[in-house]
Amino acid sequence: MSKMIKNIVQEKFRNSPSQMRVIKKMLFYGLSVKNGRIFCNDVEIPNKSLARASNVDQRVVKSVIREISSNEELSKIFEKIEASISLKEVANTIGFGAMEITAHDPKEPGIIAAVSTIIAQYGINIRQAIVEDPEFIEEPRLYIITEEPLPGEIIPKIKAIKNVKSIKIL
Repeated sequence: MSKMIKNIVQEKFRNSPSQMRVIKKMLFYGLSVKNGRIFCNDVEIPNKSLARASNVDQRVVKSVIREISSNEELSKIFEKIEASISLKEVANTIGFGAMEITAHDPKEPGIIAAVSTIIAQYGINIRQAIVEDPEFIEEPRLYIITEEPLPGEIIPKIKAIKNVKSIKIL
């Protein structure tokens, strides 16, 4: 979540932890609000389902939708949010490689560039790089999914990158 989104969301929902849970769940799953309804791309999501997933009453979800729909800034943001596929959980099943990287300081730039440079030196293509937002996730991770499993000798090289705290092969 960018600082702008975080600031807008916190300003609107800071006094309601239950509404904030719904917002965080929506952002985590890439759920949008269009015409007063919740969508995952073009699939409508029932309020009841989001309420259950957020551990709140359906009325809380309805109030969040009303607030988003009536606020120009929030509406512009939530109308355009999209969900996308993540291959991290199926990488091994389909013959890909996957790793999870944590940083000492997730807001410091450069890890993705350094990791991709090392992987490219081995002639391996990166299929996905998924970065969890440090404004949204307490301990964000970087997931790198490669077209083939990574050789073991690459791990110490990636671990040696400045700011890399840990690496886990998935």
